[in-house]
Amino acid sequence: MPVSAVPVSVVVPVGRPDTALSAQLGAIAVQQHEGDVEVVLAANGVRPSVLRPFVDATEWPSGWAVRVVDATDVRGPSHARNVGWRAARHDIVLFCDADDVLEPGWISAMAVAVQQDGIGGGRLAYDLLNAPALAARVTASTTELPVKFRHLPYTPSCALGVTRALLEAVDGFDESLHCGEDIDFCWRVAAAGSPIVFVPQAVVQYRLRSAARGAFHQAYRYGVDDARLLRAHRAAGARWRAVDGVRELASTVKAVLLAGTGQEARITAASRVGAACGRFAGSVRHRIAAF
Repeated sequence: MPVSAVPVSVVVPVGRPDTALSAQLGAIAVQQHEGDVEVVLAANGVRPSVLRPFVDATEWPSGWAVRVVDATDVRGPSHARNVGWRAARHDIVLFCDADDVLEPGWISAMAVAVQQDGIGGGRLAYDLLNAPALAARVTASTTELPVKFRHLPYTPSCALGVTRALLEAVDGFDESLHCGEDIDFCWRVAAAGSPIVFVPQAVVQYRLRSAARGAFHQAYRYGVDDARLLRAHRAAGARWRAVDGVRELASTVKAVLLAGTGQEARITAASRVGAACGRFAGSVRHRIAAF
């Protein structure tokens, strides 16, 4: 079988569906792939029956299998992803989120990379779903995978592909983590002998938080679990140094000083402050300096 024709399962965890889900399902449905494609929606915040109208309203390619599975017994995206991949039928599993939009070619590019290397991460873009001024403030690299705590590269779970064998080897995502579970997963897979590869041609249009309150709370949650990540992976090489704290503090102060210049600046400031507060709270909770 040609590498480009390997069968794949696409797992989408869904909390509370809205029009963003319709856009993502439409983007999945127009993907071109030579092999069999299965789409698994893991209903986590609502009953599976709530997702059926979204599935039925999407024009799917002939031969694709589209299923909705029940993941409502435990709240959280990690659990939804675990339920989804365990219900999937194929050996290559691709994960994307319900509120982003896949660019054409994402499935095929990810499938080839995962078939060859075991685990891959796509590229995030910000120009389609976000205001230009907000997208321009994103400091994340779009030319390589991110690295955290001076440790290993990872990919967000909205742009992740991995073999079933590796998922089984590390027992999937850690459901006790509410944020950062994708970082933890990639690091555990790397520790098992399969470092992640970057798949730049597999592009996901990522949706940023468009309100300051939402940006603060999201960043706070990530900050809390950052401390836990650091503690869990410190023995393997994760590090937080004083210079990192100084750099983060300087960025936060700068963002706060610029907060009055516009809505996008307020969102950036809220995110920075939320992350700092979360890391402080997480450091106290997990007894490790991560701020």
